Amino acid sequence: MSALAGAQSDDPFAHTRMSLGEHLNELRKRLFRGVLGLAVSLGVCLYFNEQIVAVVLQPYHQMVARLNDFYRTKYEERVQQHPEQREKFFAPDGSFRFEIDERLVALAPTESMWFVLKVAGYASLVLGGPFLLWQLWQFVAAGLYSRERRWVVYFFPPALFLFAVGVLFSYYVIVPYGMFYSLQSVDLEFVKPTLGLDFYFDFLFTLCLSMGLVFQLPILMTFVGLVGLVPAEGFAKVRPYFAVAAFAIAAFLTPGPDVFSQVAMAAPMVLLYEIGILGARFAGRRRSAVAR
Repeated sequence: MSALAGAQSDDPFAHTRMSLGEHLNELRKRLFRGVLGLAVSLGVCLYFNEQIVAVVLQPYHQMVARLNDFYRTKYEERVQQHPEQREKFFAPDGSFRFEIDERLVALAPTESMWFVLKVAGYASLVLGGPFLLWQLWQFVAAGLYSRERRWVVYFFPPALFLFAVGVLFSYYVIVPYGMFYSLQSVDLEFVKPTLGLDFYFDFLFTLCLSMGLVFQLPILMTFVGLVGLVPAEGFAKVRPYFAVAAFAIAAFLTPGPDVFSQVAMAAPMVLLYEIGILGARFAGRRRSAVAR
């Protein structure tokens, strides 16, 4: 009896060991709770869809305001040099004739509806996703050793924080300024900037998601250094090559050809790589100390 008790105490999974059927039932229960949480969050997001859409459109409105100020100043300077062109660019009341509309354009009858649904769907993932991840973690953690669980606790919160920083950096900097520098390259006399709902949302979502993933670089490098796959010295040796690769990756991830978006994405990648080298160096020293 004592031998059996000792064997059970040496088994870290004795209190969570289940049959295959019990595992499947547990997984089904966790998934049901997580999906139910997503469904509830979707209902909440659909109820507050106007407020959420306003947040999504904020970078576009900032860009339009900045672009209108830029073109108004540009044509005021032109009119000062050529007064005979005033009526072409400005109305008698002084308003700018080529003012860019703050409203996006729906190019199909159902585009507005799909835009609202997509915005609510992605917002529900942001709102209910953590609960779903928590349910999945509760299922997976039962089969992990204590050291593996500590790794998840150490790495997941910083990874989530860096992902949010990357998304916010793209939302406040890359998206509005990237569109601004792209659209100001063409004279309003020849081209009227008009963006569709789907194009803008895809542009916003692609850049925000890409920057969120790019900001995971220090976490990935630190983990690789911790497990001993690549030491910090190895990362440091390929630093010049990574700087070139960062611009190539940025050109691939950014949906438009504008230089500003590519540079705004590549520059943080280079900085994050340096932070990752520091993290890998610290993790390597910690690994060596534990090994001793």
